[in-house]
Amino acid sequence: MAISFTRSIIARLEKEIADIEAFVREQRTKREKSLAKISQLQRDQKASQSASDLSSKISREIKLKKDIERINALLTQSSKQLKEKQALLAQQRLKVNE
Repeated sequence: MAISFTRSIIARLEKEIADIEAFVREQRTKREKSLAKISQLQRDQKASQSASDLSSKISREIKLKKDIERINALLTQSSKQLKEKQALLAQQRLKVNE
């Protein structure tokens, strides 16, 4: 296989890895913000005066927990993709060095 072809594959893999890493950072930030919101909601629930206010805060907490579950699933999937891409990149780099 031509070295230029292998180098283009390497460049593409490096870009894909960078994109996945950026996505992971973004999702982790979202997860941390959601966890902080949940903590705040739990504190606010203790101070809730009305039943409707408490119900609203509980509903928001449930929604945030579902979002965190979704984010965790995305992070797991992204981690697998990242490992696969890194393995492919290592293989391609070996080809260039041969």
